[in-house]
Amino acid sequence: MMEKWESFQETLEDIRSMSKKEFLLTMAVCILGGIVLGMLISPRKAVAMGCYNGNTIGEENKKNDANEEDETLDWED
Repeated sequence: MMEKWESFQETLEDIRSMSKKEFLLTMAVCILGGIVLGMLISPRKAVAMGCYNGNTIGEENKKNDANEEDETLDWED
């Protein structure tokens, strides 16, 4: 095990250069990976976006809309 560790440490001593493109792509992958990881481990999973001002169509509104459509059909006949 120590032999593998020493051989790994020898490879770390090499100096290598990285192009700007490789650096930016590496940073982009790290940032996007962090965002995804944060979403997965966050304690708040059920977040609803909206203002809830009453302009939604619920089951009661669907029934009322269906009745209104029937009435309009009667008037057209």
